[in-house]
Amino acid sequence: MLRIMIVDDEELAAMRLRRIVAEYGEPSEVVLFLDSQEAHEYAKTHAVDVAFLDISMPDINGMQLSKLLTDVNESIKIVFVTGYDAYAVHAFELNAVDYIMKPVTAERLNVTMKRIRAGRPSIEASRPPLEVFLFNGMTVSVRDADGVREAVKLRSPKTEELFAFLVCKRTVHREEIIDTLWNGFVPDKAWKNLNSTLYYVRKAINADGHKCEISMAGNEIRINADELYCDLHEFERLLKEIRRDPERNAGLLQRAEALYSGPLLRGKAYDWASGYALNLERQYTELLELQARHYRQRGQLLQALNGYGEILKLDALREDVHIELIRIFLELGRKNEAIRQYRQLELLLRSELGMEPDSKIRELLQ
Repeated sequence: MLRIMIVDDEELAAMRLRRIVAEYGEPSEVVLFLDSQEAHEYAKTHAVDVAFLDISMPDINGMQLSKLLTDVNESIKIVFVTGYDAYAVHAFELNAVDYIMKPVTAERLNVTMKRIRAGRPSIEASRPPLEVFLFNGMTVSVRDADGVREAVKLRSPKTEELFAFLVCKRTVHREEIIDTLWNGFVPDKAWKNLNSTLYYVRKAINADGHKCEISMAGNEIRINADELYCDLHEFERLLKEIRRDPERNAGLLQRAEALYSGPLLRGKAYDWASGYALNLERQYTELLELQARHYRQRGQLLQALNGYGEILKLDALREDVHIELIRIFLELGRKNEAIRQYRQLELLLRSELGMEPDSKIRELLQ
């Protein structure tokens, strides 16, 4: 019996899909959620085989939820359900079993169920087994043929820092590495430290049959980024794509949101990383703001709310963003939430800056 989860904030769409699944003719247990957070909590304590996820949902969208669910259960099969055709390719890149356009039909569901039963190989299996996650900390692991991940043990904090530096820079001059990681050391000692630490990095990431080349050409050291998967590299690639056509790349931005789980290398006291992290956050915030304004202009207020909310997670003192949220809440007829947003801003400004919100905001609420 398949244990199926349906998550969609549109109740009629969710109920329609549940009915079609029930009529499919295969024994299944179906649970329905209108809230992503509730679905995530349920998955923590209940086995789920398949999750049908709407992509455009407030607070936690379908792409973000897919990551949360697979973190809980790596074997769960994800099917994206949406009304936006632009999401198709991106869904498959996110390791989905299938992608279905609304309204879902019995015939189309039949194709999906066949794919689920066939155990379609995941896109994840085609990416390099060495995985490096640098947002919200640092995690390095190797994935075996069965998809099981094992942590890569780096010998020392300095080995870990050198590896992080190489992954972030990809190609870097040896002098820059020494000036950054061994500043103040006499030249001979600095070179010895670099060579020995580099040896231990290579030993760690090339164990157990997997391979990630670190090469030297002249005075440059280069890590082969094609032989590893890194959330930072994927995030930077998405930012470049989004800049080409921000208004048509809502799906890419949602993928970027899912990747940006926290500041780059959070918890690591790497002086060289702080400026890099702030620059990434700035670029990301600019794109969120651009997308939120775009939704606002098109009258897609719930999506705009989500975008502005993501900005405040990064910079809670953005008074202009608080004002936009208050205006949207008022336009939606949700005055209590507008007042709550104002109170939150008032408290933040008083405690952090010792000042009051702009009087124009109070006029809005009146």
